[in-house]
Amino acid sequence: MVSMRFIGDREAPAGHAALRRQRPVLGSGRQPDALVEMGRVRSVYAGGGSGGRPEVRLTQVDGEDVWRVDVPVTEPLRGARAGRTLERVRGDRIAGEVDPAVPYASFRPGWADSMPVPRLISRPPSLLQRFDGRRGEALWVYDSTRYPFEDDSWPWGLVGRLFNNRGESGTGMLIGDRLVATAGHMVPWGDSPWWMRFVPAYFNGTSLFGAGVESYVSDARGYDVSKVFIGYDYAVLRLYEPLGSSLGYFGYNSYSDSWNNLPVWSNIGYPGDIDNAEEPAFQQGFTIGADVGDGGGGDELETENCDLNHGNSGGPMFAWWNNGTDPRVVAVVSSQLTNAQQPPFPSPDDNVFAGGNAFANLCAWGRSNWPA
Repeated sequence: MVSMRFIGDREAPAGHAALRRQRPVLGSGRQPDALVEMGRVRSVYAGGGSGGRPEVRLTQVDGEDVWRVDVPVTEPLRGARAGRTLERVRGDRIAGEVDPAVPYASFRPGWADSMPVPRLISRPPSLLQRFDGRRGEALWVYDSTRYPFEDDSWPWGLVGRLFNNRGESGTGMLIGDRLVATAGHMVPWGDSPWWMRFVPAYFNGTSLFGAGVESYVSDARGYDVSKVFIGYDYAVLRLYEPLGSSLGYFGYNSYSDSWNNLPVWSNIGYPGDIDNAEEPAFQQGFTIGADVGDGGGGDELETENCDLNHGNSGGPMFAWWNNGTDPRVVAVVSSQLTNAQQPPFPSPDDNVFAGGNAFANLCAWGRSNWPA
């Protein structure tokens, strides 16, 4: 693997105490017209079968002001939009096709509010009555360090839920006008046809920005390495819709092992053990205890105090630069390490993020080659 250059700032990011003192930055509140229009319409994709126009039927339901829209759905895409190219690329090609002048900072559009922490969900317990008169409560099991939230402000609305044709779901985040970063194992490499769908600010079925604010993925790129290494478990996705032009996006940065044990990192994702991945969860202040690299740019960033679950895959490990105004991703959720001590049950150990210079270079490759 070719050695990758460090991209970003080498100074440590801001601590969370400084972030909590940050005042919210209010935008104009006026969403771009294209975003408003996208939010009003849900799209289903259909082929004509023989190359012709598919037949779409519009039927009023029982005289009500309700209309049913019937669209032909064909296998195997079933209403999804097929992607175009899936490719794993050699590291020397990625490095050689990066424009060194491409910016690595985040972008906040002028209409969007910026919040230093998301608006967390606070639910009163549901009061239930048992047959014998005693009171019961609905079961809500939340980890003490993870907080569900409902917030479309910047940058919290830049993270979304990711779906693919294999029936899997995970997490991704906007890093450019048409760019999403996620875990490499979320990409259906080798499938044909294939599809992936990204929904920013996903909350209970749709985007908080509007029901139609989402995009299918046209192309995906990852690293062509000899084995499926955790340290290279990331991919960049090109969207059909330029969501980042309206919503903004995260920056990205290489990781320095001088930041080990600094409690400055945050994560957002859609873990399956919190409301069945229907709500995003947030945690901050965790540390990286070990940085294991291969010398070529891939890093395994190990943590013992960041709680992750299935559905977190591809979610960002990020922090804030430039006095707490510039959120940048340094890695994505990859996997857990296990110590197989006594069969048949492995003993869980660290959770691992995939990052390093190779991650930042792949993001830079995306901005260089897949602009808006």
